[in-house]
Amino acid sequence: MKSIVKRSLAVMLAFCSVSVTVAKSKSKDKTVRDVDSAVFEKYTNPAFSNPDAMGQANWGTLNCHDPKIFQDDDGTYYVYSTDAAIGGQGQKGLQIRTSKDLVHWQSLGTSAIQRKWDRDWLRWNNFNMVNASTWAPTVMKQNGLYYMIHGIIVDSRSPGHPDAAITLSISSSPKGPFYPASEAAHKDEKIASVLNSLGVEYTQSTVVRYSWEDREKTNNDPKIKNIKSFNLASYDTQEKIDTGSASWLGGFGGIDPEFVTDVASGKNVEYDIQGRKCYGLTYGSWKGGIALMYVDSVSLKSVNPATGEELDVPADSVEGAFGTCIAGGYGAAYEGAQVIYNSDTGYYYCFVSMGDLNWEYRVGVGRSKEVTGPYIDASGKSMLLTNDTQADYHAISSKIIGGCELNGDYAFRCQGGQSILRTADGKVLFACHTRTNFLRGWFFFLQVHQMFFSEDGWPVLNQNEYYEDSTTKEALASLSKTDVVGTYDAILTVRGTQRGDYQAWGEPEPIHNITQADAIPTPSKELTFDASGKISGSYTGSWTLASDGYTLTLTLDGVGTFRGYVLKAVDWAKKKGNTRKTITFTTIDSEQTGEYFWGNKR
Repeated sequence: MKSIVKRSLAVMLAFCSVSVTVAKSKSKDKTVRDVDSAVFEKYTNPAFSNPDAMGQANWGTLNCHDPKIFQDDDGTYYVYSTDAAIGGQGQKGLQIRTSKDLVHWQSLGTSAIQRKWDRDWLRWNNFNMVNASTWAPTVMKQNGLYYMIHGIIVDSRSPGHPDAAITLSISSSPKGPFYPASEAAHKDEKIASVLNSLGVEYTQSTVVRYSWEDREKTNNDPKIKNIKSFNLASYDTQEKIDTGSASWLGGFGGIDPEFVTDVASGKNVEYDIQGRKCYGLTYGSWKGGIALMYVDSVSLKSVNPATGEELDVPADSVEGAFGTCIAGGYGAAYEGAQVIYNSDTGYYYCFVSMGDLNWEYRVGVGRSKEVTGPYIDASGKSMLLTNDTQADYHAISSKIIGGCELNGDYAFRCQGGQSILRTADGKVLFACHTRTNFLRGWFFFLQVHQMFFSEDGWPVLNQNEYYEDSTTKEALASLSKTDVVGTYDAILTVRGTQRGDYQAWGEPEPIHNITQADAIPTPSKELTFDASGKISGSYTGSWTLASDGYTLTLTLDGVGTFRGYVLKAVDWAKKKGNTRKTITFTTIDSEQTGEYFWGNKR
């Protein structure tokens, strides 16, 4: 169990001035071409030796935390991310990165919010703009405007006991500035014109609020009615939170908002709530769990699910409007949730980041036929926790990505803060941040992976970062058996709850009481696919390539049956060699273990 304090402090510490030295890369093997320059710039840039002096415009993918990936109509990709950085040079108000190819990313020197926080909320906290930081946004475009829902965190009123809000901001440009909804029409003529044509006005911008302490006892302002404290030692309100009837006696935590989208169409899923067209919005953390609430599909204002009424007050002011619990709960460290729908498979999928973000972070997934759940992982365990299962949360939800170390590759760990997007050309992308085991833990980077759905309807990732150039396009395409035959370094995911000490790379002292299965990068094992369809090496069994040339079934003796795909990929993590291009497979056992199994060909 952890509290919002840890995450808040982690972000605050990230802004402190840190002086680090990273060894410059040795001269490159001249035979390594194609992606080498992109890899070099991303992970071994000599400028990292003085990150405090780099400047935000030179970060590239460095310092990207909780990325939200978005594609504009002209095809440009944008990533918006939490206020976090090595050193004190970053501009608060959500970083922006742009790319045309998902490989080369330009970090902009100006933030999205540009310190234009919701002033009503800041006044409620008796703070000025210097105190606030902005977290984990989501962005969508409709009616020619860009709508951003994001978190604001402040804990200087009572250090360690933060206040948080999720608020709505609007811009006429993907690069901002994004203005609080209640001020946007007064700041931008285009926004004013569009909102007027829609008949939409905003008297305030806050979607939902959270306070660690009981604000009714510390402030007589009527705006803070129904804001209650949450006592981590007492779970007697969890049942009420699960059903949305607690009137904020507990609370979900005011972070990580995300729309429910259909990755088969790329559109937000619409719901009829008492005759009103609404979008589903998830948010929450390790307080009462992950919440599902509804917002109007035009204004994005909160909606009372009991009446269908559009609200001009924060949702926590109206019983039931702030959502019901669909995953997590009882103080388990689930956060950063995103629920997607796939109308091709007929399932909703709930992705969560979990654990201590510095040492044991990873992403888990479960699925449901209903948006409200229950979300069940591939081993049959429910992600909606109870008082009896909350202590086992690290063993629940299938591990779609986590710490790993292929033989001959650099190791990555603490992947999380995920964001999922269907692109205009039909790819499904999975963006996340990651830490490494070859740079100190305060270095964190953006990664983008391509996601597919197996024949039995489970998401699988190409565990290699996405790559595309004039000669290489990452996609499911027909391969021959000869292409697939060979020796692989493979990883079978491990889940568990055993805790202990972990000596992270470059850390002077071991980290105590860490979940071992998620903190320690899982090492690969060697196996061989032969031409007769047999598997030998560290695992034995059989493999079958379907007639399409990419659907793969693996049967591992004594382990399970894994289904997924095989495709051409680029191994960004390879330390040396004459090429980074490889064949990779990615599969899941949805019948027994619920684990993922993937690997790269040598």
